[in-house]
Amino acid sequence: MCSVSTLFQLMHTSSKLRREASKLFWGQKTTYFLVEAEWLIDKAYPGQSFWDMAFLANVQNVEVEYEPDISKKICCHNHGTLVIRHDLIDTFWASLKHWCPNLQKVILNQSKGDYCLEDDNEPFPRALQCLLQACPPGIKRSLLYLEQKPQSSTGILQWRTDPWQRCLFQYTDGGGWLRTESQRMWRTILMPPKQFKGPVGHYMGLRYEAHKKIPLQRLGLWPLIVEALDCYHFDGVRDKPFSCPLSGCVAYFNEGGEWSVHAAEVHHREKKKLLEVLPSNRIGAELRERSQALDKKTKQIQEKFRIIREAWVAGDETAQEEIRQSWIEQLHHDAAWETQETGLKSMLWVDFMQNVYMVTE
Repeated sequence: MCSVSTLFQLMHTSSKLRREASKLFWGQKTTYFLVEAEWLIDKAYPGQSFWDMAFLANVQNVEVEYEPDISKKICCHNHGTLVIRHDLIDTFWASLKHWCPNLQKVILNQSKGDYCLEDDNEPFPRALQCLLQACPPGIKRSLLYLEQKPQSSTGILQWRTDPWQRCLFQYTDGGGWLRTESQRMWRTILMPPKQFKGPVGHYMGLRYEAHKKIPLQRLGLWPLIVEALDCYHFDGVRDKPFSCPLSGCVAYFNEGGEWSVHAAEVHHREKKKLLEVLPSNRIGAELRERSQALDKKTKQIQEKFRIIREAWVAGDETAQEEIRQSWIEQLHHDAAWETQETGLKSMLWVDFMQNVYMVTE
């Protein structure tokens, strides 16, 4: 069986294999594509997303990134009375069904801890329950939830991450929730970005690079650095116990894998320091070069932002009007950048203006 990435390439490069590759690609039962719950409850306008909307039409499995604050929007209190925003729940599912007409399975993923539960007897927040219960028929729904562990009798936590544990809730035919330990048996993939054309696309493409692509690339670099240190000391041939390379930490590792767990649980906020303690071998050099390349790319994007801002701020009235009209023209005709408001009221134009003047003031 070809990998998902290979199938995706075959879909776009081989006319002879395209149909069969497409069937295999979209039929991957353990492959999910990521969308944001915030985008869905906000009516899922294309202009509020960096992703290729046409791609969603074939997606069968979706993982929804769910922030705890969304629960406060769905279930809010008005003068002490709980108000459930069924309109937001309906919008969530209508948006998802609109863009993903072939949807078969949905996993809501709340990956951030939330200390506030309305009722200690409930397994997870009411808003999430209402959202899952409103799922349209024919779609299998489940919830990946980060819950608090019961406190130990000593009250002492060994690791910073110890208060939390992942669990999976599935909705049963009887209307209840089946809780199991999370054994992640699927992979989640980002959708391809849209094509960033025209003045709007040029600006939004830079935002995509700066706020999505590069941060994710930096995030992906961290586990590679951790693994490189582990493999340097425990490569199956030269297994050499070592102390934690970060100053102030007295942990000691006798077996391969111990350092990786330790780094994830204790040093997950010290990414830059890990770069400094990489070994001086080929892998260490390549990882440093990769980090430096991302730094260079970030500076290039910042320079492109500066040029865009300078063109507006330093331009005369005629130049600014030309920029404004080019934006309005594209926002009016390009469905890829549709938002709830149009023209100069579009959130994209408003964001552009705010960014232009925020830096230059």
